[in-house]
Amino acid sequence: MDKVAVLLSAYNGEKFLCEQIDSIMNQQNVDLDLYIRDDGSSDRTQEYLKQYVEQNDSIHLQNGCNLGVANSFMSLLYNVPNHYDYYAFADQDDIWEANKVQEAIRQLKDTGAALYGSNQECVDKYGNRLKIRYSEEENIHLTPISILNENMIAGCTMVFPQWFWQVLSDERNRPSESLLRIRIHDVWVAEVASVYGKITYDNRAFIKYRQHENNVVGAAPTSLRKNIATKVKKIVKPEFRNGRSKLAQEICASFPEQSAKYPELKKCAEANTCRGKLNLIRYIPTFCQYTNESKLGLLFKILSGVF
Repeated sequence: MDKVAVLLSAYNGEKFLCEQIDSIMNQQNVDLDLYIRDDGSSDRTQEYLKQYVEQNDSIHLQNGCNLGVANSFMSLLYNVPNHYDYYAFADQDDIWEANKVQEAIRQLKDTGAALYGSNQECVDKYGNRLKIRYSEEENIHLTPISILNENMIAGCTMVFPQWFWQVLSDERNRPSESLLRIRIHDVWVAEVASVYGKITYDNRAFIKYRQHENNVVGAAPTSLRKNIATKVKKIVKPEFRNGRSKLAQEICASFPEQSAKYPELKKCAEANTCRGKLNLIRYIPTFCQYTNESKLGLLFKILSGVF
């Protein structure tokens, strides 16, 4: 039976956390341990987690200061034991079908891929079905340049084998904490998988992806107010700018041999130089294939140095 480590970062998750933990521990045909890092919760999350740890030796708890969701997840990944066959990320507010991990492992074995991701069944805060996130007709882009612009592989569906965990956890390959404050961890993992190996995508949904007012990242359209707030933050705080170019820079630095196959990545990494901006403008039609942004909007971001 395959040994699996599930990594869950929790933060003020008292509303939905218990239902999610129960669904994870109910996985079929795998030997599973659950590693949870509490990212400085101020509600009853820690109280609930301590109860689970006391009742189940397969649940392990790490308490820490607030790092933010991406750095918290990656901290878990770096510190989890290395003796598992497979590793998986889990959000605190979803519900897993009992065969979720089993089906992911089957597909990883069949394809030899570095990373598995799947579709999701979106539900409301009560667990009522809303929709399947991606239709069968949707083109799920899995190339480095498409993921750089819009990652469609949700972290809560990711499962990966031990060899790829070793790639991600190697100190020479780790992203900076500053990058993870502007790019969520699943974007980094998907980008590395896309340049380092193959991503396998499953259009079936084995997860109820809960949509509610406190989602850090969700499937619902971003509100105008939130969009404006994000843009203002990038203008006021320089450290929140250049998410795509910083991601490209760190990918090219950590994986020079693999990323050399994708010249578009190098162009994105050079986006902050005058020549780099001019070179990057030629790729705007390509970028528009993978994002809802307009050509004019992308041109403005490139020229103003916030790409």
